[in-house]
Amino acid sequence: MKNRLKDRHSIKLSMMFVWIMAVFITMFGGIEFLYLKNRVLRISDELKIQEEELADMKRKNSRLEAMLAKGSSPQELENRLKEWKIGLVKMSELEVIMMEESAPIDFFAGNE
Repeated sequence: MKNRLKDRHSIKLSMMFVWIMAVFITMFGGIEFLYLKNRVLRISDELKIQEEELADMKRKNSRLEAMLAKGSSPQELENRLKEWKIGLVKMSELEVIMMEESAPIDFFAGNE
């Protein structure tokens, strides 16, 4: 005769192992989800900071380009020449002399 109470309330070890593994897999999945979510938030914060730095650099770059364009304009250059009284004058195209280049002299070959 079998003990019916023992069979009725017994827990199979394999079924308990399956449930324990399911709980561990679910816990690991949850922890992994939180880790990846925090990583995405951290990276998005870094991206936001870098985008703000890029926008700031673009503003500075456009400001510097405007200053460069203003500073290298012919009118500004003439004003500086008058202000500094260096004695330089603007050249016209007629005053430019074109010179032909001669063949390079190879000193070590003896072609002087």
